[in-house]
Parts: sequence; structure tokens; C-alpha cells
Amino acid sequence: MRGSRIRGTLKFLAHAAVIITLYLAFSFVMFLGLQVSPRYGNISLVVIAALVGLYVYFGFVRK
Repeated sequence: MRGSRIRGTLKFLAHAAVIITLYLAFSFVMFLGLQVSPRYGNISLVVIAALVGLYVYFGFVRK
């Protein structure tokens, strides 16, 4: 029972870390697109969308 609780906590922390990282990456993409060059922002948005798709697939769909 205790191992299950630890595993659940670690799973929650892993999901939180991924979501925070994706948010920070998205914020940086917005900076690139608005301040540096729209081309870099557009390319980076595609990369972020792919990363979010992979997170959803590996985190929730594939079990």
C-alpha cells in the first residue's frame, strides 16, 4: 500500500514537471515569435505541438 502511494506521488510530480517544462518552452516560443522573428516562432510552435502530442500519447493514451 505504501509503495502504491509513493508511485502515485512520483507520477504526479513527473506530470507536473513535464507540464511546467512545456509551459516554459511555450513562453520562450512566444518570445521568439514576437521579439525575434515570426519564422522562428512558427517553427517552434510546430515543435511544441509535437511535444505536447507526444506527452499526451505516452502519458495517457499508451498504457
